[in-house]
Amino acid sequence: MNDTPRDVEVRMMQMFAQRTPAERLRMASGMFDAGKKLMEAGLKRENPSLNEAQLRTRIFLRLYGDCYSQEEIEKIVKHIPNMQLDTD
Repeated sequence: MNDTPRDVEVRMMQMFAQRTPAERLRMASGMFDAGKKLMEAGLKRENPSLNEAQLRTRIFLRLYGDCYSQEEIEKIVKHIPNMQLDTD
């Protein structure tokens, strides 16, 4: 879905192009952090009893679960202290 008028989209892209690479990186990082916080809030609302390890596991799976095989996911998750693979 794109409800942004074309002239506004062009102007916005021009404004982004005028930013330095560091500014664009900072913006992208901020958007990623905001998205991650929204994800975390939603997960906590769905299941308030999640501990930190379970929460981190679920965030990892939502962000990267389709990028790795089940075997790779299990290896990655083992490297986070006190974390068990919890996929439900």
